[in-house]
Amino acid sequence: MRQTIYLKKGCIKVSKKELVHELYEICKGIGIDEADDLVIQAESMEEKGFIRILTDYVLQQRQKKVVAEKRF
Repeated sequence: MRQTIYLKKGCIKVSKKELVHELYEICKGIGIDEADDLVIQAESMEEKGFIRILTDYVLQQRQKKVVAEKRF
């Protein structure tokens, strides 16, 4: 079921599944420096923790890939 998602810049109608997938795709493209900037700019400690968990996961996956490919 699609629902209206209200963002600071407007609203869109997407399912939660689509929204979570889009968040996943966005997070895959975040680099270390950008992750640190996002944490610094977070509006609360809870948001900082959430961002750190997401970006740590993405970086861990990249690290696993590098190790598996023996590129270290």
